[in-house]
Amino acid sequence: MKKQLLSIFAALASVTAIAQPSPSWNIPQNPQFTTGIVPVAGTRFLDAVDANVVWLSGYDGNNAGANYAWYSRTINGGTSYNSGDIYADTNTYKISNMEGIDANTAWVSAYMKSTGGEGAIHRTINGGSSWQNMTAVGMFTNTTFSFANFVTFLTPQVGLVNGDPIGPNANSLEFELWTTSNGGTSWTPVPAANIPNPLTGEYAIVNLYAKEGSTNVWFGTNRGRVYRTTDAGQTWFVSNVGNPAVTTNTVIDIAFAGPLNGLCLMVGAGNVADLYNSVDGGVTWNLVNPSTPGVLPVNYGLNEMTGIPGSTYFASVDNGGNLISYSTNNGVTWTDWGSVGLPYLTIDFVNPYTGWAGGFQGFPNGVPGVWKYGGVTFNSIFTLPVNICKPNATVTVSPVNSSSGQPPLTFSWSAQPAGAVFSSNTASVPVITFSANGTYTVTLNVLNGNAQLSTSQQVINVLSCGSPTASFNIPATVCNNSAFTLTNTSTGVPMPTYTITTSSATGVTITPIVNTNSVTIKFATPGVYTITSTASSISGTNAVTQTINVIDCSPVANFYFYIAGAPTVSVSTAAGCVDLGNQATASATNISTSTNGANSYTWTVSPNTGVTVTGPSISKNYVFTTAGSYTVTLKAANISGSSTISKVIDANVCVGLAENVLAANLNVYPNPAHEQLTIALPAGSDSYKVKMINVIGAVVYEAKNQKDVVSINLVNKAKGIYFLTVESNNEKVVKKIVVE
Repeated sequence: MKKQLLSIFAALASVTAIAQPSPSWNIPQNPQFTTGIVPVAGTRFLDAVDANVVWLSGYDGNNAGANYAWYSRTINGGTSYNSGDIYADTNTYKISNMEGIDANTAWVSAYMKSTGGEGAIHRTINGGSSWQNMTAVGMFTNTTFSFANFVTFLTPQVGLVNGDPIGPNANSLEFELWTTSNGGTSWTPVPAANIPNPLTGEYAIVNLYAKEGSTNVWFGTNRGRVYRTTDAGQTWFVSNVGNPAVTTNTVIDIAFAGPLNGLCLMVGAGNVADLYNSVDGGVTWNLVNPSTPGVLPVNYGLNEMTGIPGSTYFASVDNGGNLISYSTNNGVTWTDWGSVGLPYLTIDFVNPYTGWAGGFQGFPNGVPGVWKYGGVTFNSIFTLPVNICKPNATVTVSPVNSSSGQPPLTFSWSAQPAGAVFSSNTASVPVITFSANGTYTVTLNVLNGNAQLSTSQQVINVLSCGSPTASFNIPATVCNNSAFTLTNTSTGVPMPTYTITTSSATGVTITPIVNTNSVTIKFATPGVYTITSTASSISGTNAVTQTINVIDCSPVANFYFYIAGAPTVSVSTAAGCVDLGNQATASATNISTSTNGANSYTWTVSPNTGVTVTGPSISKNYVFTTAGSYTVTLKAANISGSSTISKVIDANVCVGLAENVLAANLNVYPNPAHEQLTIALPAGSDSYKVKMINVIGAVVYEAKNQKDVVSINLVNKAKGIYFLTVESNNEKVVKKIVVE
């Protein structure tokens, strides 16, 4: 649903002072939006991918509601930009967010301008020259409830799409969430059971989300709640921001600096705004200024805030207040960067010393519209292994210190909880000794030559490691083209990652499932394959193999005829005659077989004139009105393949069956029968041929030149349906017999 307060902060603000950039934001850049159409272009979305690549979208700075689909991109850190249009017209889509992947690839989500709902996602892989619709079948198609809010990617391959709650009616709605693990080539809807139910009238907001690392995503709603996932969108949780009894507040901005520290801006009645922070990944939220609710911190920017990667800091911008600022204490206080008279709309960082802020191109006084960070405040950067093995009583490790800034730099190291000892707390690269297992937070405070303080932290795990042991479970036999699940049961400390390979790999599809211990595998061709799982961790690597037999599970098509007055026919050519003068009906019943089960049946008859066909897919009834020879064909199919079979049946005026002496005087009993079946034949000089056939056409009893009474022993006969044929020189009678 449309971000409610965006229009309040998006319109061009008046400027009463001489414009002067901040000393830390002193690199002007021009996004080259098409200002020939409008005099002033604002930056609606800005996504900094890395130190060289930034993607932006623009809008009419004097009329935020006008619909333009401008994009701009730099691949050299902002030295130059190229721009263009995402959509060829302005009447179909309205963009709801933009996100860049690399120098050539970017995504946008959009909703339909005509309906104010539904929507689509589009991707460019050629730097914006063309945009391809990547919307999945069924995505954003609910004309009553669908609304596209955003598309985001945690890695170039793993992404998710968010839409408002949808369902068959207003009382049965779930948020529309889709995930991809192959770069957006295909999308899978998240099961409703994995998403907390929305409140009545609850919806998400366009471009209102935050992401962190390769697994964490948060988005806010108009009911004062934040949804979060820690497994790349497979499962979701929800938390209340503020009083859960108040469901009229709206989350209008959210940002995270690391997986735990987050900020959330919420607006209630009368546009009264409050800022909340979290230290547990959004599980709980606390009012930043609990003593003064409804009063935002001084120097906090309302337009947009962002976490600064590689630090615990946040930055914010404000259009109406001509403000750009930062916070070093999780949003409690904010420091003005010192910009004068410049309105800002968007902001994003890729690391503590590389960031961009978007404003208005062409205002004031020909300002380019984008400012690049040139300060040195955020310069505390170090890395440690996430997991450290402790094989003995102690283990030592040294961080990689990449901090930079205005010299001289001074360092101060610490760790919590107790159990870590630094060779020197003030060295640029100390040796850290750990004597106990556990989870530690290592902190580096850096003070530069301008007395500016920068802080960064990293959480590490000290473990008594165990070598990885690769293990997995698979079925012994599977059908070709039928996907099955491989369950990883590898062990080790820390838990190892694993990769799956097959030999041969031709015709094999392996689909990873994000952050689970299973993958789906499908083999196109029957054969014996070797599957290898390789488990890896800091303790080493281990591999294990298993073989699997892939069999052809294509169905074997077959069927039999039952012709009124004739025996069951299961051979290729029907041995009976469909009597046009007596009973013109024959029924064909499917008896196809398959290891994998046939799931579709296709019947055809040739010629298809002179015959009427009725019945379900499992069987057909044929009523013939024209004499002739007819070929009936059955195709049985499943996911593994298909096969066909054809049988010929004759329709004609059958002769020699008109006297009906046999039919009138034949007595067969009992029916159903158990141990014995008795056939009482008509008295006279005629002799009779007696035959008993099962449903697949096999003869189980046959006798010739019979008179009077015939007895058939059924003790060794299988239970089921049989067909009894009694035939004289000029007459034939067929009866269905049930053996119980």
